[in-house]
Amino acid sequence: MTTWQAAEARCQFNEVVDAATSGKPQIVGCRDGREVVVVSKEHFERTRPNLKTFLLTQGYAGEDEDEFDRAMKEVRARGTCLGPRTVGT
Repeated sequence: MTTWQAAEARCQFNEVVDAATSGKPQIVGCRDGREVVVVSKEHFERTRPNLKTFLLTQGYAGEDEDEFDRAMKEVRARGTCLGPRTVGT
């Protein structure tokens, strides 16, 4: 990945966009340490997590684990989705 200073990226914006749209993410950094990554819309859409991906890969309650957290850990461990649960079993 190429790293640009913000002022340089402004002056060379077409080059930043061309590189990003050709599949090479570009990092733009500010003097205060903040950074952004410029990627193509296609790359963004392809790699953006959806709700299902988020729920299957993230933790939830931190220190206070509840039934939902335990169920999600089980789903992640099995790599499958939960099916309907019969009440009383």
